[in-house]
Amino acid sequence: MKVALIYSDGLSKYDFGSGHPFRGDRFLNFIRLFRELKLHENPIFRVVKPKPANESDLLLVHDADYVAMIKRLSERGGVMLTPDTPILPGLYEAAKLVAGSSIMAADLAQKGDYKIAIAVGGGLHHAGSSSGGGFCLFNDVAISAAHLLKRHGLKRVLVLDTDAHAGNGTSEIFYNDPRVLFVSIHQDPLTLYPGVGFSDEIGAGDGEGYNVNIPLPPLASDRSYVHVFDEIIDPLVSEFKPEIIIRNGGSDPHFADELTRLGLTLEGFKMIGKRVSALADRLCGGKMVDCIGSGYNREVLPYAWMALILGVVKLDVKLKEPISPPKWLGNADVFKRTEEVVRKVKRVLHPYWDAFK
Repeated sequence: MKVALIYSDGLSKYDFGSGHPFRGDRFLNFIRLFRELKLHENPIFRVVKPKPANESDLLLVHDADYVAMIKRLSERGGVMLTPDTPILPGLYEAAKLVAGSSIMAADLAQKGDYKIAIAVGGGLHHAGSSSGGGFCLFNDVAISAAHLLKRHGLKRVLVLDTDAHAGNGTSEIFYNDPRVLFVSIHQDPLTLYPGVGFSDEIGAGDGEGYNVNIPLPPLASDRSYVHVFDEIIDPLVSEFKPEIIIRNGGSDPHFADELTRLGLTLEGFKMIGKRVSALADRLCGGKMVDCIGSGYNREVLPYAWMALILGVVKLDVKLKEPISPPKWLGNADVFKRTEEVVRKVKRVLHPYWDAFK
């Protein structure tokens, strides 16, 4: 197995300033742990420096007026795109580097240079075609998927979003497109930003049935995620038969995240990585892009990111939880609510997929 870890210290410039939950030191903290574990010496990994996306890349999914606005605001600095997303000087260039990382990951995985390509910092899934917010300016996940469709000629791309927040931007961009199966596992949007991502949001037109939202109850932990993979993701993805898998999401489903209320442990993150990697091995020759950038507990973040990667590449490296697990983990009532969510999602998908008939 050959794995590309696409990384540059320049990613740390994707930073929203003092006091903001999204700081650029997340990237530096991650690469420090990567080196402490001596993974940079492991022959399966190669650290590859990304190149920024160009404007034509951004225009694969974003409107020209929106791209021009972000560039103009970034040159000016000191303005708010949305109440949670300030535009600081240089942020436009940093966002292009994130997008370029995910494009490079798609190229490397699809061309076969690497079996797996990991875009550190990717996963800015709240940016829509003409909107941003939720700490996201350009949607690198959607850009990389569109790049694979348009420039590599793929016909079936799976985007699996395991961020704690629903991927509303990615959903919007591909809502009518049956070439992209978009699956988002996230905290119930009644309890968390962006307030969309309900199970009845299933796509429209030719894309009806290809937009799948799995809204988990707060406190849902490892067992709930295993159940979702067993009952929904594995059979659905097996029927879709993707030519490549793009997974995005970082550490924010962890039980100690400071902005969310889910309950994954480090072992749960490893499980997600293993399950997605196994699907890629079985269905698309192992071709997989992993975009990993979110998370809002500075102590937990590098360990959860690392757990995802270790699961993806099937490396047995021990990681200790940096924070003691709470007593509510594995609550039986929460799991029962997860079972109800799974049954509802399967009912909604029943008309579109043989796996649920």
